[in-house]
Amino acid sequence: MYQKIIANTPKFLMFDLQPLIENKNFIFGADYILIRPKKNGCILHLSSTQIPLAVGQLVLLAPFNPFKISVEAVNNKITAGDALHFRLNALGQTFIDSIQFNNIKNMLDHAKQGLLFDGEELGPLFEIMDNIENTFDFKQLLNILMLLDQLTKTKPQQILETHQLAFSTTKRTENRVDLVLQYITSNLAEPLTVTIVAQQLHMAESTFSRFFHTHLGVTFRQYLIEQRVKQAARYLVSTDWTIAYIGAEVGFSSLSNFNEKFKTLLHVTPRYYRANHLSLRENIDNSQSIQGQLQKQFHQWQTNVVV
Repeated sequence: MYQKIIANTPKFLMFDLQPLIENKNFIFGADYILIRPKKNGCILHLSSTQIPLAVGQLVLLAPFNPFKISVEAVNNKITAGDALHFRLNALGQTFIDSIQFNNIKNMLDHAKQGLLFDGEELGPLFEIMDNIENTFDFKQLLNILMLLDQLTKTKPQQILETHQLAFSTTKRTENRVDLVLQYITSNLAEPLTVTIVAQQLHMAESTFSRFFHTHLGVTFRQYLIEQRVKQAARYLVSTDWTIAYIGAEVGFSSLSNFNEKFKTLLHVTPRYYRANHLSLRENIDNSQSIQGQLQKQFHQWQTNVVV
């Protein structure tokens, strides 16, 4: 449901060609990444493994495979090559499951351990990469597909991580999701933005947005609004604070904005909600009574949403 909305916005991209530069923290990208060093002296840090990279090589990494790059140079901002980020699900599940895409899909599945390609047969791939630009021309999509198709015909020289060395992807992802949710919960009153929260995971904004949507099923903005409204509903029942104070306490910029978002999600104003849920105060020691009411109302709202 939400993927269709995102796909109809200008921010929906299948790929992004970025310069390869040194980074201090491990990156947990939400995309497949194809690394092409253009200068010797680059070192790829992949989990507990360090791999020196050389000109003429390619490295393929799967989503959420933590990595960082160090460069042997005085200026750590020096561009050491290209990093091509691309999204498999941007093609659509029907296309991905097609027989024609099977070889590419199998190769990308093996990329979970990191694949290093080397050899003269990479020449045609480099020619394709030289023609890739961050434009909306359809030929750029064809370039990506041709690049992946050519890569399936090249045998990896090295698998970069063994099962013993690889991080537990599932556990790692769960930990990072928990970290984000805890940070949001603890800072609802603050002016939270994608930029601010993405910094907690050392992610780029676009990568974080896709990471969040992939694992939560909603956009960051929608999740934040829902959590603020839920917390406001709890305060309306459990405290005698004014409605304006509660709105500010959960992070809404104005009373009118608070009223609008609250009514959109729960179909009533904060004032009406408080007046009709005072009976819950009898069970105030049992927070499950409030939580149960909120879950019921949010379920009713979600089932009535028309995309």
